[in-house]
Amino acid sequence: MKAKIIMATAIIGVTALAGVAYAGKERKENEQKIELTDMPVAVQKTIQDNLCGGTITETAKETETGKTVYQAHVKKSGGDEVEIKVAEDGKLIGVSKENDEESND
Repeated sequence: MKAKIIMATAIIGVTALAGVAYAGKERKENEQKIELTDMPVAVQKTIQDNLCGGTITETAKETETGKTVYQAHVKKSGGDEVEIKVAEDGKLIGVSKENDEESND
């Protein structure tokens, strides 16, 4: 009986992990790398205004909840990496610190 419970628990765990991995992959497939110069002018300006001396390492656009979102991955002079997210109209969505898992994908 214990073996059946352990086996069922293992199957549930593996299934849950597969779902998380698939969701992460689906998010990356939704992301399209583009050049900063291919972004709307308002988006470019917002990104430039929020660089704070950092260097852009990657730019992309993706669709989140039916809306286009532009991203710029930025390396700061101290080595920290941040992601700037901007709406299609140039409104800043947010600036967040990149975590180790994201930057290693």
